[in-house]
Amino acid sequence: SVRDRMTRVLRRLQDVRFVEFRELFDEEGAGVPEVVVTLLAILELARESLIDISQQEPYSPIYVKLNSIQMEAA
Repeated sequence: SVRDRMTRVLRRLQDVRFVEFRELFDEEGAGVPEVVVTLLAILELARESLIDISQQEPYSPIYVKLNSIQMEAA
């Protein structure tokens, strides 16, 4: 489910400063449904202001990190 994937994404971000967006999709054997659920989870986390998504310029890598408020609570 999307909520389960949200939890998985948050756990992945807890121990690192940031993760490249595409790395959140690097699961072996992940099919289209898994990719869609992961994307929805990332979008929902951003909507809830639990993560920050940034890109320095067009076509450069996209990075995902925990929101600074979220990091202080951990």
